Amino acid sequence: MIDYERLKRLKRKGLTVVEVVVIASIVLALGIFLMMYSAGLFSATALDLTEQTDRNIQLLRGILLIEGVDYHVGEDGRDIAEIYVRNIAKYSIDLTVTRIELLVSNEVLHDAIPRGSYGFGNLTKLRIGERAKLSAPVCNECQKGEKLIYRVWYISSALYNVDNPLLSISDMLYVEVKIVKPIGAEAVLKCPIPSDNWIMIDYVDPVTGAIFGRISSLNPVVNIRPGLASIQAEDMPFTVTVTEIEGGRTGTGSRPIDVPTVRLERVQGDYGGLQTPYRITISSDWNIIQREWVLDGIPGKIHVSGIFLQWSRIDRIIEGIMLELGYGEVGNYKVKVTLKDCDGDTLYTSSINATVNEINVFEVRFIPVSGPTRFDQVYYVETKVEELS
Repeated sequence: MIDYERLKRLKRKGLTVVEVVVIASIVLALGIFLMMYSAGLFSATALDLTEQTDRNIQLLRGILLIEGVDYHVGEDGRDIAEIYVRNIAKYSIDLTVTRIELLVSNEVLHDAIPRGSYGFGNLTKLRIGERAKLSAPVCNECQKGEKLIYRVWYISSALYNVDNPLLSISDMLYVEVKIVKPIGAEAVLKCPIPSDNWIMIDYVDPVTGAIFGRISSLNPVVNIRPGLASIQAEDMPFTVTVTEIEGGRTGTGSRPIDVPTVRLERVQGDYGGLQTPYRITISSDWNIIQREWVLDGIPGKIHVSGIFLQWSRIDRIIEGIMLELGYGEVGNYKVKVTLKDCDGDTLYTSSINATVNEINVFEVRFIPVSGPTRFDQVYYVETKVEELS
């Protein structure tokens, strides 16, 4: 129904009756069109939503398991790798394996199957519970003990585009497995590991106060973790020596520890009140690899309270360094970490900036290690703290 009073007002603004009627007709037609379009759009959206839900169900319920990798020498003397996979979906969903990748040298893609123009294909189709043995890429030039990562891509067969696999990439998933290459020539280490009776330390954490960085006088403790050893041994004697770099004072503590261990072990001693920066030396009847740790600090401002070397038990490559920092004064600081080998040569160095807005607190900072630095080649761990202007 046309509102004639509204038409009169529009006419007073300079529009003729014909113009007003035309405008009213356009508005009415546009409204009907939008109503019809929105109804159709809702129908289409509901259909898309249903299809997407079905796709997500296929993705979530289809699970592929890598059961193992057989890496060996073939009759021609070259490497052969075979990977065993199984469809362990809980529902009746077929899976198509589309690609197998080999990553080496700090997870860089080395080779993949298939090698065609698409890079993805139908390597095998597995019904629920079925198992398959597939040829996998190899690295002939990789040395024995080097870490290899196999990545197997797969997709629900119902979602796989046979004619153009690239259209199905967004729906593909992958699983990974890490192995140590069991064959080949072994890498020659600059710092050979003793044939027996050795211990490696991956965590040193003296109990300090956050503000001044002094070892507690009430309970003078240095925590250490002998995380790896040549063999298991009980009641291995350890001695921890703490020496101030600037003040020159020294304290020691001893106790027996079962090695290796996953726990931080408390070594009490007479190093109460010693002030950072200081050098912590760890000794035992056996060879200690990571024998010396320098924890730097600026008294009353910032100090390194603990260091943890995070390493892989597959290939002993250091993956990251965790620093515990104690804050005593607001400011901007730079903390540098350096790992050195048995000759004192630098294996790895990195630094982080710390902006301190709150005092009398501890903060844990993590530094990822990108290069292939071996844990068993680290003999000296050093930190350096600088105040930034």
